[in-house]
Order: sequence, then structure tokens, then C-alpha cells
Amino acid sequence: MTKVTGVIQARLTSIRLARKAILPLAGRPVMHHLFDRALRIRGVDDLVLAIPTGEANDPLEEAAAGYPKINVVRGPDDDLVTRFLMAADLTGADVIVRMWGDCPVTDPDLATGLLQAALATGAAWAHYPNDSGYPEGVESHILRVDALRALDAETDDMYERENLMPFFLRQPERFPILELRRQPDRTNLKCLLDTQHDYRRITEIFDILYPDNPTFGVAELEGLAERRPELFDPTYRVSSAPAS
Repeated sequence: MTKVTGVIQARLTSIRLARKAILPLAGRPVMHHLFDRALRIRGVDDLVLAIPTGEANDPLEEAAAGYPKINVVRGPDDDLVTRFLMAADLTGADVIVRMWGDCPVTDPDLATGLLQAALATGAAWAHYPNDSGYPEGVESHILRVDALRALDAETDDMYERENLMPFFLRQPERFPILELRRQPDRTNLKCLLDTQHDYRRITEIFDILYPDNPTFGVAELEGLAERRPELFDPTYRVSSAPAS
């Protein structure tokens, strides 16, 4: 039986938006929203928060303290391969569902669908690419652990060890990829938390959608875009910054 572990990568040393993974959204830290969504992904046996060592990232571990189903591993800041394999070794995983700490709108249904498709096809890795047609910031990524072990054994290039995909893209025959796309294209409905401007917009989106559905997804974002298209306009400016 295939063992699946969800791994959330996060750190608090972002340059563009400091400590973004624990900023408040709808009265709760960003990470808590992501934990709640990760727990709703069907087919995931275990969950691990993979964060860097160092006291700067201690608040991330503290954020997981109220979630007994979420384990924590800590490893090198710029070596995701090591952190992911620590999570795999801890849980005995064959497959990893990768999530990001700056994606508080990660869609559990999308992750479930991607996982099911990857398991059915035997792909080494699977994702929703940048041109997938899905809103940016709702996606996840599937990685087979044996492919990660190959990366670990065969390259010391820190760019590849931090970004993962370049290693696999160089060898598509060896590491078959599955990419899922959709129409209509809703890539413009950005929910990636990368800048202060993103934070202001996402705060307003959460204030509107969270009370009715705490784990709202793509359908709710599309509905909101119909009612409030300005929220997804890159030139839109919220009148005041949320408290951090």
C-alpha cells in the first residue's frame, strides 16, 4: 500500500514580506489556515511541517503545537530535498503532497484530484503548472519519494536542491511528469502571499469568504471575482493595511 505524506514547506525569513506565514488572516495565523486545508486532503496519511533550523523559525513550530496530527521536522534553509526526505523518513512515505506556507488558499479538492491522478498514472511528479488555468496560489505538487532520493544522491547543486523541478525537467524520460490544466483560464485570480499588496488583498478576500466557508476554494474565488473583480486587479489598492 502506498503511504502518502503531506509536507508543508515554510520559513519566516522572506525578504519581500517578513514573517508572512504567521501573519493574521480572519483572526488566525496564515499557517493555521493551511493546516486546516491540509487536513482535508483525502488520501493523505500523515502531515509534516518542514521548516529551517534556527530560532527565527521557532514561531512556525509553535504554530503547529495546537495540531497534534502535524509533525515537525527542521533542516537546512536552502536544501528542500533534505527537509522533504526527513519528513519522508519520519513517516515512511512513498509519495509526498507538497504545500507552501505562502499559499493560504491551497484547495484541498485540487490536491486530492492531483494526488489521485498521480497515483493512477505512476508519474514521478505532478503539478498544476503556471499556465494551468487555475488561480495562482491554490495549487499543490506531488513528488514520488524514490525520485527525491535520486535527486539527493545525484546532485549537490543547491539551486536544484532548493527548487527540485529543474532536476526532473532535465530528465523527462526518467521522471515522467503529469500536468493538469483547465478552462476557463482563471490564472489571474492570484492568491499567492508574496508581498504586502498581496496580503492586503488576501485579507479582504478572507474577510468576505471565510465566515461562510473557512476552506473556500476555486469555485468561491470565481464567484467572488464575478461580484468584486477589482479584488483581482493587480492595480487594486486596499485603503488600509491590515494589522500585523
